[in-house]
Parts: sequence; structure tokens; C-alpha cells
Amino acid sequence: MTSLQNQSAAERVALIRERLVDYLARYEQAHYPEAVFAYEYLLLTKKLELALAEGEPAFLDPPWVADLATSLAAEYFSTMDAIDRWVASSGDSRQSKVVPNDLPEVVPEPWREVYVASRGSRSYVLEDALFAMMAHISYDLPIALLHMADRMDVSVHIADFHRMNDVLGTAIDGIQDDLASRYSWALADLDLLFTGQDELFSNYGIRLSRGMAWYNFERLTDPLARAAAEESIKRSTGALIKQLREPDDWKLRMALRMARLLIPERRQWPSRPLK
Repeated sequence: MTSLQNQSAAERVALIRERLVDYLARYEQAHYPEAVFAYEYLLLTKKLELALAEGEPAFLDPPWVADLATSLAAEYFSTMDAIDRWVASSGDSRQSKVVPNDLPEVVPEPWREVYVASRGSRSYVLEDALFAMMAHISYDLPIALLHMADRMDVSVHIADFHRMNDVLGTAIDGIQDDLASRYSWALADLDLLFTGQDELFSNYGIRLSRGMAWYNFERLTDPLARAAAEESIKRSTGALIKQLREPDDWKLRMALRMARLLIPERRQWPSRPLK
């Protein structure tokens, strides 16, 4: 087997892709909503792998790009494994009522919020994609950067970080179509239900949220700002979920509750696993 030192950046990202396929297959077989983000993450990883293989855009330090992709994926895999262990040990049916604090502390707070929000029969595919994406970018990404900062100067790589934003941002529109094709033919129609609050699921949203993640990473490195930054990245996902499901405007809140009663989730599952 080729050692990591001898692997290209694209080959290292391919290892993440291959592992994501395993998670996706397991979640789809069980009909778990975690499959939606696993598929989304897989498609984004493929785009980054291709960009590295083709050299377009021309990253200044491709191994660093692979380092960040690996560090970020490690946060996701660790969280999903912790959730899977809890589900197996608790016998959770995903229909009984739970709250975020029912999950173990080893699962980061944003992902506990995502898990609870995706339960039951009134979770939409677009929500599954949005909420998990928010947790992964607003929480996992600054934490992954912080872990890398323990062994290298991350700040000198901001140009490559921006190039990664270009790759991922320009891919998101096509990925939304792929998600609709695989899980929900009416995915685009749900924009009406969410009243335009799904900006994260766009080229602009990906760039903005990743830029904010870098900013929060910088705050985490400042002893005077760290506590506030930690609180911010823990709460952002829950705030998004509340904004979409329980907006402050009571008329909008009532309209959304009525819409949820009338609009089916229209979730479908692929008949064959992804290869």
C-alpha cells in the first residue's frame, strides 16, 4: 500500500471519498436522514478531489488542502460514529421523543441539534441538507482549523482556503439538483416553505459561511475571544433550526406550521446503493 507521504493530494482526498461511500450506504440502507448530508458531502469531496487531480484551480500548496480536508472529515466521522454508537446502545427508534441533551456530550452540541431536528416524519430533505451543512461548516470547520494550528501556521494558507471556497461554492447548485434526483423530486419547491431562508445552500452561502468559519477560527486562537467564539459556534446551528421552524414573526410561524401539516416530506430512497 502506498504510504501517505507518497500519495498525491488528490489521492488523499479520495480516501475521504471512499469512506463517505461506506457511511452513505449504511445510512441509506437504514433509511436514516443522515444519508442526505453524507451524499452531499460525498459530492463536494469528489469536486475537490477532481480539482486537485486536474490542478484547476492551481492551489499553492495542494498537500495543505488535503490536510484540511482530512482534518475536517475527521470531525464529521468522529461525530457520526458517536451518534451511531449511541443509537445502537440506546435502542433509539427515531420516533420516540428526545432532546439534544439526551445524546452524549461526546457528540458536539450542533450535531445533537441536527439529530433531534431530523427525527420523526416531518423532516424535509432540504432541512437534512441545510442543518447538517451548517453544523459541519460553522462548527466542524473552525475546530478542524484549530487542530491544524497546533502543528502549523494556518494563516499563510488563506489563499488556498479561498480557492477551496471557489471549488465548493460553484459546485453547490449542481449538488442541489443531485440531491433532488436522489431523495426528493420536490426539493426545489421547498424553497417556498422555507421562505428564502436557505441561503447557505448556494454559491454565495457556502463562501460566506466558510469565511465566517475562518473568522471564528481566528477568534478561537485569541485567549480573550475564545470563550465567546466557542459559544457562537455551538449555538449557530440551533439558531438556524429555530429560525426556520419557529420564526419570531407569529404570522409566519403559524403559516409554516400549517404548511408543514399540508406539505408531505416527499422523501424517496434510491433502489440501488451508490458505487
